[in-house]
Amino acid sequence: MEKADVSASTRPRCCSQFLRKFTNRTSKVLLLGLVVLVLIIAKFGGPSFNAGNLFQPLGNIMKGQEVVACVDITQETPKPTQQDHTVIGTDVRRRLASTLVEVYREITRQTGHQQSVIDTKLAIKLAAVAEELDPRISLSMQTPREYSATFTNVTSIISLPNKSRHVCPEVYKPTFDPLGQVGMESEDCNYVPNFNKVLTVILPATSWTPERVNFVVKQIRKRYNITIVPIVMSKNAIDTNVPNLRIVMMENGVNESTVMNQLFKTIETPFVLMGTSLAHFNNQSSLERLVRVLDEVEHVKVVGGAARDPEGLWNHGCLQQRMAVYEAHYALGYYYSKYECMYCDDLLTPFVTSVALLKQIPFQEGLNGHPMYRDWFAKLRVNGILSMACPDVMFYVQTHPNMDEQQWIIVAKQWSLEKITSYDDKVYVFDCSSVGIYCLGPLGTIASFQLAPCCRALMTKYLAYLTDYGNQNNLHYELHAGSVLGALKMNGYLPWDYDHDISIFCKDFSTWRNTNSMLKRKQCYNYVTKHNVYLTVNCPGYFLELVCHQHNASSYQFLPPEYTDKPTLIKYAGKDIAVRPNPGLYARNRYGFEWLKHESHWRTLKNGPANLKKGHHEIEFWRSCKDPQHHSCLDHYPIDGNLPFQKPFLNL
Repeated sequence: MEKADVSASTRPRCCSQFLRKFTNRTSKVLLLGLVVLVLIIAKFGGPSFNAGNLFQPLGNIMKGQEVVACVDITQETPKPTQQDHTVIGTDVRRRLASTLVEVYREITRQTGHQQSVIDTKLAIKLAAVAEELDPRISLSMQTPREYSATFTNVTSIISLPNKSRHVCPEVYKPTFDPLGQVGMESEDCNYVPNFNKVLTVILPATSWTPERVNFVVKQIRKRYNITIVPIVMSKNAIDTNVPNLRIVMMENGVNESTVMNQLFKTIETPFVLMGTSLAHFNNQSSLERLVRVLDEVEHVKVVGGAARDPEGLWNHGCLQQRMAVYEAHYALGYYYSKYECMYCDDLLTPFVTSVALLKQIPFQEGLNGHPMYRDWFAKLRVNGILSMACPDVMFYVQTHPNMDEQQWIIVAKQWSLEKITSYDDKVYVFDCSSVGIYCLGPLGTIASFQLAPCCRALMTKYLAYLTDYGNQNNLHYELHAGSVLGALKMNGYLPWDYDHDISIFCKDFSTWRNTNSMLKRKQCYNYVTKHNVYLTVNCPGYFLELVCHQHNASSYQFLPPEYTDKPTLIKYAGKDIAVRPNPGLYARNRYGFEWLKHESHWRTLKNGPANLKKGHHEIEFWRSCKDPQHHSCLDHYPIDGNLPFQKPFLNL
């Protein structure tokens, strides 16, 4: 069949994300999972769900073809004629669909990037949706070893594909033990290496007393004959006669990250325990259990346990973390689990990981303590690596991590964050200069990234210089062009804009020209770009453009006579700002089809200037981000809706 010719100028916006070719094998596998889930939703979703329209674009994607057809959302779907108990409730269906869209959006964003990383959390989300729709589906999606342990009546040991074990597998022996201390037991096996060839313990002990170091080392040695490496400031009073004890000195002025990165190069075992804040150790801290999870859960590279402090306070230590729009949120808890362990983005407790991972993604030079760990786990997440917390493994710690503002600002500097909501629900807000965010050269920024909120606030302040002047002098003004779009879509400055557009009456041009004395006191100035037409106001890093049109004075003729004495106002960064009499109609007629959707600023697009000269608008959407791991990349965000930008952590 001959392929229909759909020109770029007439192609519907909803097709845009489909137009990239899917050549990444992992993307195809995940998309195949999406197809399966759509089939399931079609089966249980009831007569109102029409999956047929979804399969044409998905099928073409799997073939690596471009898609030129979209779902027709204007066609009314039939309503059920009678109650069907197999129909999924509306709220559940919307939640599941939202998850699928989130996964789909991330896959399409990553496709085409030379160095794209497929986040393993996407596969977990797909599996969770499938299991919720039909628990039987999960059986076919599991690896051959269904559970974390075999049962007592199972004699065969299932081997791991393409890898060898470092510890013996577990067997589950159900028993009535009111204290819950027996049940999951390690099998007897003779095909794994001695544990001293498997794991090394690292104790970041620079702030510990010598007595605490000696005690923790002694307690670990009671259970494991493995190498223990305390990192201390002084060897004084440290018992050096303990077998397999290797003391590492950290000199004054040297950062913990530097010492550890050098240490990792010398570790001979495949795994290490990072024994942060340990105060005691006994048989409740099964290191074999953590190594076993790393052996068996392929996509997990870090596994921690729970923690108990001397006061008895227990904490599983599993954090979820998300960064968006120059902000980070941390929360204690989990969404998914496997093998009785929680999937996490970050861990607050001692953890086991591979030496290979620590060499591949080392600690950030110059960092120490909690900020060093928060930064490292954040790096793991942007590289698509997940962690786990197994709450049945309990470590005894001196204190639970409690980060203050001085520690969080270090993380903020590393990740360009204006705001952090901590896992203890405290909120920290930082000014741009303190975290290394600069607002100069916005055109280069918006080619890939959103402008930081502090930069948008700066531009809003510049606008207030002019609007306040206009109000004080009874001068008419209106937002127009991209500034109207910002007001309508975001109730403020567009995160991908770099100027302000203000329409004025031509008769007032000379009066606006007289703003220079006021502007210079605020480090700004104006100049005439085109006589009696364009007046440009330059402020540090940004500019505002005032333009007069001969028809401005007559724009109010479209309002009822009773309303012409007051301009139409719109909320803009919390203030009431004058806009076109009917701003929605203005935007629709000026920008045409689907103007509520988003795309990069025309000056950053390949065909932007040419399209402007042609007099028509050719939709190009977001440009590919030059740093795909950055949380403010525009192509991380949907091309539709304002809530993902205004309330990125809202989950409806």
